[in-house]
Order: sequence, then structure tokens, then C-alpha cells
Amino acid sequence: MDLHIRAFYNLLRLNSLEDLSLKKYDWQVEDLRKVSTFEIFQRLENFRIYLDKDKFFAYSEKFDTPEDLWEGLAVSINEKNKDEIYLLLFELWRRLLPERQSVSIFCDELDHRIFLYDRHLLESDELIQNAITNLEEILDDSADLENDPKKVFEMLAGYCCHDIESFLYDYIFEQIDSNNHLYAIDLLDSFYPYAQNINWFNFLNIKIIAFSDIIEANQLLSQIIKSLEKEPDLDLQFEILRFLVVAGDRDFFSKLVKMCLAVLQSEGDFLELMDIVADFYRRLDLEEKEKAIEKIINKRCEISSKSEFKHDDEDIESIKKIIT
Repeated sequence: MDLHIRAFYNLLRLNSLEDLSLKKYDWQVEDLRKVSTFEIFQRLENFRIYLDKDKFFAYSEKFDTPEDLWEGLAVSINEKNKDEIYLLLFELWRRLLPERQSVSIFCDELDHRIFLYDRHLLESDELIQNAITNLEEILDDSADLENDPKKVFEMLAGYCCHDIESFLYDYIFEQIDSNNHLYAIDLLDSFYPYAQNINWFNFLNIKIIAFSDIIEANQLLSQIIKSLEKEPDLDLQFEILRFLVVAGDRDFFSKLVKMCLAVLQSEGDFLELMDIVADFYRRLDLEEKEKAIEKIINKRCEISSKSEFKHDDEDIESIKKIIT
């Protein structure tokens, strides 16, 4: 999926915060929200674009979005500086024309709030909840016009630097774990039509149902496991295993562990799986099985977590005997 230009630079900034060695120019990753309006106008003058607030308001009347404004000025812009100018004009539009929302402006704000939420910097959860509500409204309005919810979501996701579906999954997961079940159910109902990876959202539904009806939850879980036999998803399989550690059926657990063994990619994957299995037996007070798994983990401590996992590994048969 191609990212929109604003989303691309937001992603570059996020990556640069995680990896200080990442090669970039300062203007590509600068947080312009912290730069004064006066300085932004001054920087535009360096590119022979002479604006003040009044001129900006007057000129922007001709355009519907910051991208249109940027293209309207592009005739006098050196190709080398187009993106830097775009970021400056975008920030002016964001702060001076808040009533004239565009998809890119909305998604930039959504990315900003997710960034703050993930780092526990929001003053209140109301800010992220409002953003999620606005996201739902935009999706619903667009889906009514396009009549293809998944395509609408995919289009909008291209304007965000965060993986919006993963964020929604994690956020709903947190609501379930915090016992905010009614809110979680409301979010699931709202975004289910837009989900690309439907099994993840089905699993969230199972987590909620398990609180009141573990039999129904297990019936639904068996359907997901069947689909994972055809199309494996190791990350989801690990999530389900962690759920089964706390509230699970032992037969499901053993079956899913064997399915995971068949699709492991790295030693790191293998060790993550073994940690889950050890935790499962620890909670069941099956000390002998727990120690057998820990023995396998300990003997592999010198293997790099990034090394490829070999599916003829001698420990596989040992593990299958333990979990049977």
C-alpha cells in the first residue's frame, strides 16, 4: 500500500525516533507543531513564496485541501524542494484552517493522537476516543457512497503512518482486559465491516464471549483454528495460545502448538512458543512438563534468536511428546 505524502513523513519521523542512525534530513522529521507560524512563513520565503496570514487565507479560498494548495503553488517550486514546501503549507492549513478538514488533515491528527496514546502522553482518554468516533463516522459516510467498506478502509489507511487496523485491535483488546466490555462490543460492531484480517476481530469477540459462555467461545475458537490450518498466521496463533493459557481447552492448546511448530520461521519464534507452553503447564501445576520445556529452552540459549528455525530440529519430537 502506497502511503500519502504526509503519512510517509510521519512514518519517517517515527522510525527516526526508534533508530537514531537512520539517514534523513532535519526537515523530513521535524515536528512542525512546535514551530511558530511566523517562522513557517519565514521558511517559505526562502523558497520565494511570500505569504502572511491574510494572504494565506485569501489564497487558500481557491482550494479544497492542503494538497490542492500545494499543487496550486507548484508552478513556482523547484522540484528539489517540493516536499519541504508541502510540509510547511500543510502545517499552516492544519492550524489556521481547522474548520476545513481534509482526509489528510484528519489522518495526521489521528496519527498524532495514536502517537501520544502509545506513549501515555494524552491528558485524557477522551481525546483518543473522540478520534476513534470520528474515524468511524468518516468510514461510514464514505462506505455509504462507495458501497465497499474494505476498500474505503484501505484507502483511508494509506493516509495514516500507523497501522490503523492493528491499533484498533490493540485498543479493543485493552478495553476487554480492563472489563470495559460494552465499549469493546460497540467498537467491534462499528469496525468489523472494515476489518481486513477478520480472524483477529473474531478472536476479540471470542475473548468477550468467554467471560459469560466458555462453551460457545470454544465452539467459535474451533472455527478460527480450522481457518488457520488453511492460512496460518503465527502472530494470531500466539495470541490465541496466550488466551488458552488462562482460559483454554487443553486439546485446543496442544493442537495449536503443533500447528505453530509447523510454521515457525526463526529461533526467536521457537523460544516465544516455548515460553507460552511453559507458562501453560506452570498454571496447571504440571511441574514435570514445565521443567521439560524449560530444559529445552535452556539448552538452546546460545542460538541466535534471528537464526532460521529448522523444521527437522530434534527438539520438535520431544515437544510433541510433552504436549500429547
